[in-house]
Amino acid sequence: MLERIVEDPRALTPVQNHEGLWLKREDLFKPFGERGVNGGKLRQCWIMLEKIKDSYSGTISCCSIHSPQGPISAAVSNHFGLDSDVYFGNVLPETLEKAPMVKLIRHYGGKPSVHPKQFRQVNLYHLAKQVAPEENKFIIAYGFNLSQFPEAILDAVSNQVENIPDELDNLVITCGSGITSTGVLIGLKRFNKKVGKIYFVATAPSREEKIKKTIAEQGLDIEYEMVDLFHRPGFSYDKQVKAKLGEIELHPNYEAKTYTWMVTESKLNRFNNKTLFWIVGSYPKMPLE
Repeated sequence: MLERIVEDPRALTPVQNHEGLWLKREDLFKPFGERGVNGGKLRQCWIMLEKIKDSYSGTISCCSIHSPQGPISAAVSNHFGLDSDVYFGNVLPETLEKAPMVKLIRHYGGKPSVHPKQFRQVNLYHLAKQVAPEENKFIIAYGFNLSQFPEAILDAVSNQVENIPDELDNLVITCGSGITSTGVLIGLKRFNKKVGKIYFVATAPSREEKIKKTIAEQGLDIEYEMVDLFHRPGFSYDKQVKAKLGEIELHPNYEAKTYTWMVTESKLNRFNNKTLFWIVGSYPKMPLE
């Protein structure tokens, strides 16, 4: 399968067909190289920091040590000449040192730090709000600040709908923060795409209320089905799952879990060129020496 790496954040990423399954290859947005941070979340952060880069000295992000938000924040901040602080909660030093995403944060010039007393994200962001004004830092919120930059963030996703097939029976998207899911709904309306059923597969806490609120603000009335994997007994966000489509390694915390649901539980496993699987991004790795 031909891979065409995309470096321009406003260019369309490819749509490819793998054995009857359409794939939206957002993972091919790789401005930092073959193995680095990539995907739709990176584009959202890029477009946001592009707007604020001249007003701040740096950024602060708060996330899990398993989340790609940390290295994405560090990479894009570094690209625009900004310092990058990434806050973590109650993490053991040995765990921090071994975490692949933390190694990537440092690779991109970011500064990870542990704050045990602020072990929940809400507490970390409370700390960030105290520090940010003193150091002229911009806070990168979970989901990349949708409330501050709704049009820019949603456009970063919705414009990518332009090159998917005009008619589909099914569209499947992994749902984390809900921003990609919401942006795709806007794009379907914008580009007059016809989709029979839309599935949002939640591998993180459900953001359905946020999705409903945002699409209502956008004047949209589109039906979708929320598949909540996150709250199933035994499900773990941190536990990785391996899955490949040909040479494409699906993200072990996100798309791999969604694809496993597709082929083992859903009725979508007989691909007939009428189902599209939206790949938000791939697992970033340290560049080869």
